Amino acid sequence: MKLKTVLNYANKTENKNRYPKNWKDISKYIRFVRAKNRCEVCGCENYKPHPQTGAKVILTVAHLNHIPEDCRYENLKAMCQKCHNTYDAAHRKGTKSKTKAAGCGSLF
Repeated sequence: MKLKTVLNYANKTENKNRYPKNWKDISKYIRFVRAKNRCEVCGCENYKPHPQTGAKVILTVAHLNHIPEDCRYENLKAMCQKCHNTYDAAHRKGTKSKTKAAGCGSLF
C-alpha cells in the first residue's frame, strides 16, 4: 500500500464513520506527544529523510488489530511509511485474497 493510500483510508467517505470524531486529536497525540515525532518501530524522525529509503518520513498511526473503531492507546502505534506498510502487508494480502474469493475484485 502506498503512502497516499494509507493517508487516504481515513479520508474516504465510507471509512470516515469508522473513526471517532476526535481521531485527529488522537492521532496527533500518538505521533507528537507519545512517540515524540519518531516512528515507534524504527525510530526515524518525522519530516526527515528515512535512513534506509531516503524518502521524506510522514508518520501515520497504525491500528495494530486493523480495526479503526478500536482507538485504545495500546492498539495504536506511530509508524513511518516503511514500517506501516511492512506491518500491514500480511493483513492486506489476506484481505485482498478474501475480496477476490468473494468476487469483489481488488481493493488495491
